[in-house]
Amino acid sequence: MKKKTSGMVFPGEYIAEIEEFEAGNHTFTLDGTIRSSALGKKEYDFKRRTIKIDPINPQELPKIGDVVMGFVEMLFGSMISVKLFSVNNKLYTSGLSAIASARMGNNKGWNRDRYNRKPKSIYRIGDIIRGQITSLMNSSIHIAVDGTNFGLLYSLCLNCGGDTVRINNGIKCIECGSYEEKRVANDYGTSLLKSFH
Repeated sequence: MKKKTSGMVFPGEYIAEIEEFEAGNHTFTLDGTIRSSALGKKEYDFKRRTIKIDPINPQELPKIGDVVMGFVEMLFGSMISVKLFSVNNKLYTSGLSAIASARMGNNKGWNRDRYNRKPKSIYRIGDIIRGQITSLMNSSIHIAVDGTNFGLLYSLCLNCGGDTVRINNGIKCIECGSYEEKRVANDYGTSLLKSFH
């Protein structure tokens, strides 16, 4: 019985202990651990107790400078995980995720309100954003969302779940009128997303 995981692993990344599994294709052992020797997905064979990597096509890995779009899938601390669905305006289906900062404010990361010193998160799970790849270090794709062309592309209203439009430096719900301050891209809205449905 085989179980194929959906998570991506990078070369050198830990995947199992040698007491648990035998190293298969595209893996190597180091100090009692099994590690990946390729970018790809882990594939377990529980019957034979082996683990191997199903490699991804290297051409599918984005490069530094590429412009990407994706939806926020996870919030952790001051960072967000973004599941990519577009690279350089082309549909992207490799299942990779990127990491970006989830805070806004002045250069020190604080709100403008001097009485509120907590950094403010500007994204929620499900938000669609655009960013640019700045690094592929530490087994992670890092993106920046600063600049007029980057940031939030679309979000539903936090209050009622309704459709929203860009108003100044934020978004306003067209149904209940609720307003949220966001780092909004200059072309915010649903029209640019139609080609990806």
